[in-house]
Amino acid sequence: MSLALALNNALSGLRVNQSALALTSTNLANLNNPNYSRKTLLQETQVIAGVGSGVTADTIARSVNTLLQRDFRDETTRLSEISTENNYLNRVQQMFGTVANKNALGDLINSFADSLESLGSSPEITSNYFTTINNATTLTGRIQGMADTVQDERIRADLEINQAVRDMESQLAIIAEINGIIPGQAAQGLPIGDLEDKRDQAINTLAQYTDIQYFQTDKNQVNILTTSGRTLINGGYQADLSFRQTTLITANESYPGTLDGIHLNDGGFPNAANDITTSLTGGKLAALFNARDTMLPSVTSQLDQMSSALRDEVNRVHNRGANTPMGAGTAALDPATLHGSRAFSNTAQAMTIGSNVNMVLLDINGAMVGGMGTIAAGATTPATVQGQINAFLGANGTASFDANGRLEVKLNSNVKLAFKDTGLAATQGDSVIQFDANGDTVNENYNGFSNFFGLNDLFITPDLATTVPVVAGQTVQTGISSGIIVRTDVVAQPSYISRGSLSGTPPNYTLGPGNNDVALSLAGAFEQNITFNGITNGPDISSTTLSGYAGIMLSYSATTTQASQSNLDFQSALTGDLQIKMQNESGVNMDEELANMIIFQNAYNAAAKVIQITGEMLDTVIELA
Repeated sequence: MSLALALNNALSGLRVNQSALALTSTNLANLNNPNYSRKTLLQETQVIAGVGSGVTADTIARSVNTLLQRDFRDETTRLSEISTENNYLNRVQQMFGTVANKNALGDLINSFADSLESLGSSPEITSNYFTTINNATTLTGRIQGMADTVQDERIRADLEINQAVRDMESQLAIIAEINGIIPGQAAQGLPIGDLEDKRDQAINTLAQYTDIQYFQTDKNQVNILTTSGRTLINGGYQADLSFRQTTLITANESYPGTLDGIHLNDGGFPNAANDITTSLTGGKLAALFNARDTMLPSVTSQLDQMSSALRDEVNRVHNRGANTPMGAGTAALDPATLHGSRAFSNTAQAMTIGSNVNMVLLDINGAMVGGMGTIAAGATTPATVQGQINAFLGANGTASFDANGRLEVKLNSNVKLAFKDTGLAATQGDSVIQFDANGDTVNENYNGFSNFFGLNDLFITPDLATTVPVVAGQTVQTGISSGIIVRTDVVAQPSYISRGSLSGTPPNYTLGPGNNDVALSLAGAFEQNITFNGITNGPDISSTTLSGYAGIMLSYSATTTQASQSNLDFQSALTGDLQIKMQNESGVNMDEELANMIIFQNAYNAAAKVIQITGEMLDTVIELA
């Protein structure tokens, strides 16, 4: 073996160990970098003409367990989904309050019911009226606040979706750029490990937002698809994602429709064909869409159902009372004394009154003014009823329909109008009104003449569409909870609360100052069981009181949040364990690197010593020559 061969072997060892030491220093520099994978220099024997000629190391390998990495990404997707869901559930739970702190919705309902009972027991105490109205406005204010909070959370989810799409586009751009660089780098024999680390980091971030499929090509490029097979990355190609954020969401807005989804390569023309929302399963995006379009609307449905029951049950009883306001005047610009809440698109539509309805005018002391009028049972129309009321009032007032089709009655300032149904005891004296309110050609039954027109409601929902009835028996309309309020004139004058109904024998009626049957019935309404329908992604069907249903909503929210927290704890532990295992395999071990550094240093010194000795031998050969 020639001295030249020995010198060449030593030089190759010197170069390789020099590269290995440089790589070791890079590994140690990234000791605390969780996104860095340990690099190793792959050494091979260099063979020239069948003879070993030292060592070569042209390949730098990453220490990455791809199977473990894939499992970690799958669990990261799941963890991100559960964590996002848990954040929204916790905020909803805070909104409901707690029973221990006496700030739950059920506590406010009970306070209102208690004040009604006090009013019924002692109607002569003025403060009872103010307490009742204060508790009623506090209750409706809390319901509205909760309803508004739900919509605010939906806006938050929509905003987070928009931000998530922007983040996804950024990560996709990184992956596409690196995919475009790597083939050229590899062809030139340049290291690509750090580029692959950066790409892996982008893929890990992308996996937090949605489930993805991916595979590596023979050019070391990574192609990424959605779970349904829609291409997000193909080599250096990056798909375009778009989403239209909204700044205002009401209870009536939903997806698909007024709220947007995520579109793929829409070219500025989003439509159902390029909407990939349903294919972006799992991850933060799935949780955000579920919160915006399913979970939070379910809370709205619960609040709406409870608000509808509260409004309808209280109004049904309150409309039996005769404590209507004194007349405010009959001039064109004077406000109506009685302003109905039901809007009629066609005042000539057929209706049937089940029993006679008597009308009387009362003075400030509750004594009758003039004779009694009667709206006879049988087939009629809203317009006919309006004419009958108008004829009875004569010079004392006028009855008409306003621009929205609501019945309104204006009275002279010295009288008030009261109705007395003559129905059966089974309906607590209410006349049963048959009317097709929803246009399905089938009549619905409504208890109470005044209640049907909404002439003496306590709770009103003025922001609802004018064509939707707001009396007992209607289908619950989305958004009731956002607009339920106490009638403004009752708030201004709490004595307008109906505490008693007309007493006496027709045609002689009176409203005595001690009459409290309606006030007591109002309090009793809160003790009656009501059937609440099951809500999708909410409580099942139940028969309970108003405060009982408030408790069911609170309990459902607490149970769901607790289950989510348990899932989050488990998933966090599982994902954390996988991350530790992955870092144990791909992360830098300082002890191992320091040991390798000593080995490479000794090997470098040995190769240098061979070069030195070989040089001395060559000097001897030269001297001999």
